Amino acid sequence: MCGVIGLSSDNVAWEAYRGLLSIQHRGQNSAGIVTLNNKFYRKQGNGLVSKVFENFELDELKGNIGIAHVRYPTSGNGPVSESQPLFINYPYGLALAHNGNLTNYKELKQFLHDKKRSLQTDSDTEVLLNLLAHQISRHDIDTALEHTMNNAEGSYSAAMLLCKNGGKMIAFRDPNGIRPLIIGKRETETGCNYIVCSESVGLDVTGYETIRDVKPGEAVSFSRDGIEFKQIRPARPAHCMFEYVYFSRPDSIIEGKSVYEVRFKLGENLEFDKDIDTVIPVPDTSRTAALGFALKYNIPYREGLIKNRYIGRTFIMPTQPYRESAVIEKLNVIKKEVSGKRIALVDDSIVRGTTSRRLVNLLRRNGAKEVHFISSCPPIKYPCFYGIDMTMKNELIASSYIEDIKNKIGADSVTYQSIEGLVKSIGLPKSHMCLACLNGDYPTGITCEKAEILGKNREKERKNWKGIRSK
Repeated sequence: MCGVIGLSSDNVAWEAYRGLLSIQHRGQNSAGIVTLNNKFYRKQGNGLVSKVFENFELDELKGNIGIAHVRYPTSGNGPVSESQPLFINYPYGLALAHNGNLTNYKELKQFLHDKKRSLQTDSDTEVLLNLLAHQISRHDIDTALEHTMNNAEGSYSAAMLLCKNGGKMIAFRDPNGIRPLIIGKRETETGCNYIVCSESVGLDVTGYETIRDVKPGEAVSFSRDGIEFKQIRPARPAHCMFEYVYFSRPDSIIEGKSVYEVRFKLGENLEFDKDIDTVIPVPDTSRTAALGFALKYNIPYREGLIKNRYIGRTFIMPTQPYRESAVIEKLNVIKKEVSGKRIALVDDSIVRGTTSRRLVNLLRRNGAKEVHFISSCPPIKYPCFYGIDMTMKNELIASSYIEDIKNKIGADSVTYQSIEGLVKSIGLPKSHMCLACLNGDYPTGITCEKAEILGKNREKERKNWKGIRSK
């Protein structure tokens, strides 16, 4: 999971920086901006946006078009060389920022090697960049994008800069539209400025008005001359449900649906039959669902867990030891709201179960009489290979312990959202959503054998990451 921005604007660098701050929740590993003014201007590095651009003069990033990125690695192992946007100079200057995950990047890497294209990293973004460059060297841009989409499997919402013909910014999305990408417009005295961003909050903070989402399989070109839409591949929508459950900010609009309203409905659509005294959310992503749940059942809503806002999102940390230590540092208990109470603890989901177990233990140590764990998401039973780093089935507690999860996490009971309740809450047709991590139905047709290979590949990359971080 990453965050992408593309801009055609009078003030590219500053707006890209502000936009990145608004989507920092989508990636904490690295950040970067590339602009184009006859040549590329770049600033990027590992760490949060504020750290990467600390003491940096944004005016050094020249030009009226640019792309930007925050990274959460689900391919590669996180060195600064994999910080995005990436760019190359042959056959034309080409830069790319990518959100998603290519499931056939190993095969594509071999294909590019056979075509004498040298790759420097294990990042699937570098593979996508070179695949595009290979096609652009042989075809016009629309045909090159078509060939790229025909060969790249998985998820990709991307923005790229192309030096050819005076320069343009192009945004495109895989035919399933798994990862979000939205277009905005702003009228100025000199003409129209445009933006694409992974979430609508990036438009809000930079003063852009929403036009619409980039359609699955569509490419949108932006330049000083205007905007052009081109449907490259037929759309087969399969939008990721986890964007609504967890990843996106609650003030974002995804595919025309308010994330806040979806999460409120997720709380309302939970079925629960236990006697409890208070509803407590796991901050921050669960607050809205907990509020909907509390109002439905007329139970007092309380803030019993307080988050240290200087600890990042634990789910997107690269390894389990980092996640576990961060959970301890991240949350503290308001004892008066917990002691002696029968608590409904509402979280957005249960993935590995480690965080859930630590939360239950934390409440019990502070005097909770009962802890009933409630997940606003259905059981996650299958790996995700489209940009969320839960690629190994044996990590997922619901893949094998579904009947005994309450004992595994130490709760008095566990209540899950139903798939029907999830679909109803989001409000999109079930056929237009990716529910693969819930039901194993992968929209790109991943087989069991392929899933096992992808999981093993990711396990090796995580071990490499651990080695790098320990040096």
